[in-house]
Amino acid sequence: MSKIKIIFQKTKSPRREERRNLVISSLAVTAVILIISLLTLFGADREFSENENRYLAQKPSASPSSVADGRFMEDSEKYLSDQFFSRDIMVQARTSIDIFLGKKEENGVYIGKEGFLFEKPSAYDEERVSKTAGVINSICEKHPKIKSYIAAAPNSSEILKAFLPLNAPDENQSEQIKKLYSKLRGITKIDLFSPLNAQKEKEELYYRTDHHWTAKAAKLAFDTIAGSMKLDLSKTKYRTIAVTNSFQGTMASSSGLFSAKDTIFITVPEPEIKCVASYPDEKKKRPSIFDSSKLKTNSKYEVFLGGNFSEIIIDTTAKSDRTLLLIKDSYANCVVPMLTPYFKRIAVIDPRYYVGNINETISKENVTDILWLYNTNTLLSDTSIFDKLA
Repeated sequence: MSKIKIIFQKTKSPRREERRNLVISSLAVTAVILIISLLTLFGADREFSENENRYLAQKPSASPSSVADGRFMEDSEKYLSDQFFSRDIMVQARTSIDIFLGKKEENGVYIGKEGFLFEKPSAYDEERVSKTAGVINSICEKHPKIKSYIAAAPNSSEILKAFLPLNAPDENQSEQIKKLYSKLRGITKIDLFSPLNAQKEKEELYYRTDHHWTAKAAKLAFDTIAGSMKLDLSKTKYRTIAVTNSFQGTMASSSGLFSAKDTIFITVPEPEIKCVASYPDEKKKRPSIFDSSKLKTNSKYEVFLGGNFSEIIIDTTAKSDRTLLLIKDSYANCVVPMLTPYFKRIAVIDPRYYVGNINETISKENVTDILWLYNTNTLLSDTSIFDKLA
């Protein structure tokens, strides 16, 4: 009997050991979750995430109506998710694991080769594009004596197709631009695809972490635009200066790849052109079209013009009698400094925020030239052009 008992005890011992280890592991996991939960609940709430470049959900207040209709529970989930202890580390870790497992898209951002992140290209919508073209044609027809130009900038997904993830859906932006241009009348159509595509092997044309083009791409675009507008470039030289090497763009913020960084360069004319920028909606003036304070924030691209505003009036010391109306999105912001030697005044309008009357602005400012400068994704998708400018 004693031998049988000894054998029986030996066979039971490993199971007890397994149970004990399982209990210890469960308690350890529970303790970690409890500690993180307590740190989340009792830690200081953050109002803004620099890495994600957005405001975070704040602690909701309960009311009979919000509890009854479920809003309180929904807001509580958002709050706990946004204020989760070490959220930035967790988000980046999750993204890194997803990439390691072969995932090629995070929150609408394509994870490309060599660290390039791509915005999904806009699809071509015939009705929407026809409306946009109709507004542009209408403005040209109302002001036939004014020289009008349009420059649609291709996005990185078009020029850097070789860096897109395998089998990523994309659009033929070159053909999209041609279709849009074919609908326009009385306006000079500027081809930016060809000069950018010709330099894609040689130059850093787009940021890796952001959807904007770089100073090098903007200078190529400016040279092409200047040729069409007959601007005399022989008397002006341009100097390119690095202003920050810690730029983390919107694609990095959206995807959770917070460790990637870019360098922002600005291109300025020589000799220097002094400018005074007026912001009518904000009722303020600035003695520069650059805002260096933005380099201390996560929105470092806003060093150009201070960001996006409905309207900016820029007065320059240029020896010129021409006034430019620039209708644009944020791609144009880094091109504006290059335009300053050739216009005594530049009126900048962003239709996404503008609520004025564009024809009144054209008359009031004695505009001699109109330039539409957009990236293709925005030009194809931005309904504010025909909603507000029609």
